[in-house]
Amino acid sequence: MPDARTPRIADRYTVLRTLGQGAFGRTLLARDDESGRDVAIKMLDTQKVDSIKGFELFEREAAVMRSVRHHGVPEIYDSLRASWEERPAAFLVMEYVEGKSLDALISERHHLDPGDASHLLLELLGVLDYLHSRVPPILHRDIKPANIILRPDGYPALVDFGAVRSAIAPAGQDGSTIVGTYGYMPYEQHMGQATPASDLYALAATFLHLLTGTAPPNFMNAEGRIAVPESLPGGERQQQVLSRMLQPSPAQRFQSARDVRQALLATERVAVAPVARAGQSLVRQHDSLLDLPPAPRALVGEAEERYQKLAPSLWRHASPGGIPVSDNLWGVTLAVFIGVITIGILPAVIAVVGAARRRRLKRYFALGTLVMAEVTDIEVENDEMGGRRGRVRFQFEADRQLHRGSDEVSQGVADRWRPGDQVEILYLPEDDYGAMIISTR
Repeated sequence: MPDARTPRIADRYTVLRTLGQGAFGRTLLARDDESGRDVAIKMLDTQKVDSIKGFELFEREAAVMRSVRHHGVPEIYDSLRASWEERPAAFLVMEYVEGKSLDALISERHHLDPGDASHLLLELLGVLDYLHSRVPPILHRDIKPANIILRPDGYPALVDFGAVRSAIAPAGQDGSTIVGTYGYMPYEQHMGQATPASDLYALAATFLHLLTGTAPPNFMNAEGRIAVPESLPGGERQQQVLSRMLQPSPAQRFQSARDVRQALLATERVAVAPVARAGQSLVRQHDSLLDLPPAPRALVGEAEERYQKLAPSLWRHASPGGIPVSDNLWGVTLAVFIGVITIGILPAVIAVVGAARRRRLKRYFALGTLVMAEVTDIEVENDEMGGRRGRVRFQFEADRQLHRGSDEVSQGVADRWRPGDQVEILYLPEDDYGAMIISTR
């Protein structure tokens, strides 16, 4: 039971310590007494806010970020108003991201080799690609070393979305709000304007600081633009990519995080690869859960067990958990009933679709190469039975190139996955790097 003297919020969150302090409030580490997990709580002190704009930014952060699901962005759990130190306050409850900020690493003069820096930049570009691809796009508008946390596993999280906004807003609303941090924000943000290219500018300025240990304003030339040094760690091509991201005019920069990512992947192949760690991957990798012998392989052992879990049939439709339902009397009776009321058409359709997928699965299990892929997007679609299934889009590295694909999984599995998760796939180079998901959990 919490100590009566320990601060609590909404009679649910026990405050453990202060994580940070700002002009209008603070960020607290707390324990959610209902779930037992640690959470970060961003507090807006109503006595310190001297205009309605502070409340608008706070409420906007909650509204915009509530639908975001990506491992590179803290998940929003709740937003509420409650009493704090006997006065009203607003709170945003979110995932607590453990780790150290890039700002702290820079202050400690922590050396990051070019391979690690490139990996980190590619991961953050993946986060921005996800945010900017939303409809409407989500802009962070305050990317800087203090707002990037390096998790213990080496992967980054973009935090503090207090300046967030959707890129599309009605005229007269939001367009003149000036937010950002000097040295990292581009010229257009000084005029209250922002586009996805503005976030790319800030990200480049952040990495210039990380790679050199010198703040971006120190690289300003007589024309007032940031000049990236030619001796930048990582090679000439990486220097050229960052220079383009830091162009004063948004039109002269890369127009999307995906474009930058592709340019950096090309850079990796011709410039950074020689200094990167042996075996370093361009996509987040984990040990595979399935042990497969080299192709061509027989469908036996673990491969056969996994195939049986994935293979559809007329009697075994994918269950919400992703594991086929047993061939019991109820399943057979249901299929017969559906066949009667549809004059046999629907079972025939299901049988044809299922047979085609089984043939494709067998081919990929026999000849495919097993790798881990990163989920980039998930959409829910209707299936042949009128139920729901997930269309999962993913990306993976093969032959030193980044490839993209998509596949269907049950809705139960799709509900458990988020962009940034890793899934097992089998791919075939001879099928233009076509791929199938074989993860079942």
